[in-house]
Amino acid sequence: MTNNFTGIIAILALSIPGFFINLTVLGRKRPAESLALSWLTGSVVVTLALYALNTYLNIGLNPWVSVLTFMTVTFISLLPPAGNLTRFNLYIKNFFKTFREKITPIKAAGYILTILLLVSFITSFFFPVADWDAITVFDFRAKILFNEGVIKDMTIMTYAGYPMYTSLLHYWAYLTGLWTAMPVYPLFTASFAAGIYFVLKRFLTKPVSLLITIACLAAPRIFANTFIAYTNLPYTVFLILGALYIYLWTEERDWRDLLMGIILSAATFWVRSFPFAVVNFGLVFLAIPFIKKYAKYLSLLTIGAVLVLYFLPVTHAIADYLKWAVYEYYSPYWVVFIAFFLSGLFSESKNWFWILAYTGYGLVLLAGTFVFNQKWPGYYQGIYDAVRRMMIFINPAIILAAISIFPKQILVKKDA
Repeated sequence: MTNNFTGIIAILALSIPGFFINLTVLGRKRPAESLALSWLTGSVVVTLALYALNTYLNIGLNPWVSVLTFMTVTFISLLPPAGNLTRFNLYIKNFFKTFREKITPIKAAGYILTILLLVSFITSFFFPVADWDAITVFDFRAKILFNEGVIKDMTIMTYAGYPMYTSLLHYWAYLTGLWTAMPVYPLFTASFAAGIYFVLKRFLTKPVSLLITIACLAAPRIFANTFIAYTNLPYTVFLILGALYIYLWTEERDWRDLLMGIILSAATFWVRSFPFAVVNFGLVFLAIPFIKKYAKYLSLLTIGAVLVLYFLPVTHAIADYLKWAVYEYYSPYWVVFIAFFLSGLFSESKNWFWILAYTGYGLVLLAGTFVFNQKWPGYYQGIYDAVRRMMIFINPAIILAAISIFPKQILVKKDA
């Protein structure tokens, strides 16, 4: 019981440097977002610090070195925003004040979601890391690191190509005396929900923000990955939240949104060596008026490219495989995408960000599978479930496309 309590404190403590880093990036006037994303940012910075310390400075990891590293990162993160936390104190007071107000259906839904996430976190302490790849790849490396304290020894391992992010999080959990690293993953789900809600609440009504948040969590296999120690959920969280901030940048031109979007998108490469974040980086250019003006034609061009690649003999087999293995599996989301695309096409919508994101991710998937097939011919056909898990982020992209489809009178924020 003592180990569990210590483990909870240690895992949640990663939010402390993350919160202050986020305040520096987003500004002191946005404490809710900074808090919502605090665990994500903190976990990335602390694990990167541990990795750099061990890999480049040849300092072995042990409890004292790890805790000292955490304290150093926390101290450094405190320096820029430490001067004024008045707005954060006001936010905390208003947060507790809401519990004394009249409960409306929208607040009840928010409370139920919060309780569900809290129960997921608490129950995760009773379950082991159980899935095959989780045991043989990510958790196995964490156990070696916990016992040996050296990351470099893992470079000769079969799975050396996987970044060390989740393995270092597992290591951090075991360092505190926890017997399981599963509590890490509900925190990704909670960060995903809080991040989407508090970002959307900046410019949408609270009911719409909560509705979209719940829809993103309810997308196929998103919430289920709360209980699976794979990298798919962490990758999705960073990729989609990064895209969401870049979307805000294209609409409002706040450089802080751009910086946060780039940070979160770049963090995906620390989670997994997938190239989908290049789509996020490319979408930055929609902030340029000339490019945004012709976003519709860019969307038509990407759709045309997908159709050409589907019927092109050299890529047809791969494209057809992805069609049934991924897109048809996630029906009716691809139908919703077509509906959104046609709606925007005939309504002369100027907002094509999420349509381009969806098609861009698809093109990267096809190109990546094609390259993969050149190295291991035909192997991709036997790992369809792995591809499905990898692509769970395409469905939240479609849900967020609703931002550009719903009538503005429904979406426009009216409350503080």
